Amino acid sequence: MRQPQFIRSNTFHWALMVAGVFAVFVIVLFGFIYWKIDDYLITRSDGVITVELDGIAGLSPQRRLEAIDEKLREDPRGVQLAAIFAADGHRITGNLESLPSHLQIDAPAQGTDIVRTDRGTRQHEVVRAIARRMRNGDVLVLGRNVDETMEISHVVGQALALGLLPGFCLCLLAGAWLSVRAQKRVEEVNQRVQRIIAGRRRAVFEIGGYRQRHAR
Repeated sequence: MRQPQFIRSNTFHWALMVAGVFAVFVIVLFGFIYWKIDDYLITRSDGVITVELDGIAGLSPQRRLEAIDEKLREDPRGVQLAAIFAADGHRITGNLESLPSHLQIDAPAQGTDIVRTDRGTRQHEVVRAIARRMRNGDVLVLGRNVDETMEISHVVGQALALGLLPGFCLCLLAGAWLSVRAQKRVEEVNQRVQRIIAGRRRAVFEIGGYRQRHAR
């Protein structure tokens, strides 16, 4: 099947190349935006649980227990994690089965695996959490499930990716339009040249006929 003439033109090839460069640029830009949004949301979540831990850590031991219970009651979406562990490691209160072995104490918020027990079953989750040792030896742990944050980043990434298709198609349409215009101009020039050549041939034939008649 023969391709349309404008597809084989240099103008369309240039437009296709520009569209390709544009697509690569947009993909890199979208990837950067996606990464920054994900990083921002996680940093914001870490800041929230750090502030909350500072507030609870400043309370008395009894008031801490009440604050943990109140925090979990006011979490209808089930994304909050909070617990207090004694110095020997057993849980005093909260919705964590045990103190995560990979969670560093007195360190900034970090990703860790936990087992939560407040939904009737043991559930393994990857969360952002922070742990701090209290003056009486207890360990206060606060965390937050970041699946919601990842879902938001994923939705934003999909929206940005969908914006690539119209831009790419627009570049191709612009290239096709410019190619068709250039092709029409070339055809017009060719027609003018053909008319000029035809006129010159007619003039030559007329002059030749005139000379032949006078030669007789």
